[in-house]
Amino acid sequence: MRKGLLVMAALAAALYSVPTQAALLGGDDLAKCKNDMVATELKYKYCYKDKISAERELEQLRRQYNNETANFKKTIADLERQLESLTSELEALRLELTQEKDLSAQRIAELNATIDILRTKSSGREQELMKAQKEAEARYQKQIADLQQQLKDQGDAHRKALETLRQERDAEVAKLQQMVDNLTEELASLKKLTKAQKEELERLKAQEDELAKQLEKEIQAGEIRLKKFHDKLIINVDNRISFDSGSAELKKEVFVAFKKIGKILASYPENRIMIEGHTDNDAYRGSTFKDNWELSTERALSVLRNLLKNQDLDPNRFSAVGYSEYQPIVPNDSSQNKALNRRVDIVVVPRAK
Repeated sequence: MRKGLLVMAALAAALYSVPTQAALLGGDDLAKCKNDMVATELKYKYCYKDKISAERELEQLRRQYNNETANFKKTIADLERQLESLTSELEALRLELTQEKDLSAQRIAELNATIDILRTKSSGREQELMKAQKEAEARYQKQIADLQQQLKDQGDAHRKALETLRQERDAEVAKLQQMVDNLTEELASLKKLTKAQKEELERLKAQEDELAKQLEKEIQAGEIRLKKFHDKLIINVDNRISFDSGSAELKKEVFVAFKKIGKILASYPENRIMIEGHTDNDAYRGSTFKDNWELSTERALSVLRNLLKNQDLDPNRFSAVGYSEYQPIVPNDSSQNKALNRRVDIVVVPRAK
């Protein structure tokens, strides 16, 4: 956390130093410098937030690990107390067995007193008594051994479960620590943004602003949406104005919007343009295409071919792909959400990545 605070302090100091540098820069250069600093500050801010969030999650997992470890220790302590109780019962059984041995010995002594007289008649009875004594002793010994083994198995099982939990928590903590380290490295790498990368981010922002201005009508009508994602600009074309159900033929209503988009894309010839087709998760029921894979791909190709009617666009920088139903932007759990997932995205990738 101290590392994050030092980064933010350094950034603030750099921002406050802008007025001092103003004496050495012209008006346009000063504005550009401020934009650089603001963009970098935002990147620092988001990375710092991710880092703090990961650290908090790490701390929460550590507390959960400590709580569950304490619970397992308590369980083991309870089992040990049960073991002590069973040990007491075992001692009681041993005492009872001793008493029975004494009674048996007394009985044998009584029988020995008359053994000479009854030897021929009672020899069989004496053997039966001795056999019964041995069987009783063996039975008690088996019960004692079974109880000891049962307690040992229970203790071993709980200790094994505790060790498994400890290993899982250690792995999770290590994973989160790696995430924190990665975010820290990413935060450090942001300090080293090259001049070309900063310029490309500015170009992407300018392109977004120009698209928002030219497509204001379509955006307000919900027909086109603009969004930034990982330094990419995504132009989301709603399926309502682009295709009929189950068709890959563009509607005429979308031609005006595509003409505006093509003109702006031509102003930034260094960008790479990826056309992505998407469907909802309803199974395709028409006869023109085999499935949603083919339908989404053909729709992407229709958009690509329409855009390339602009001769100022370089086909070498274009690509098209169909994702079928497998990259929804919202869950396919309502008709409204399914309509949002049926779309074609024009993804603008800046040259410096």
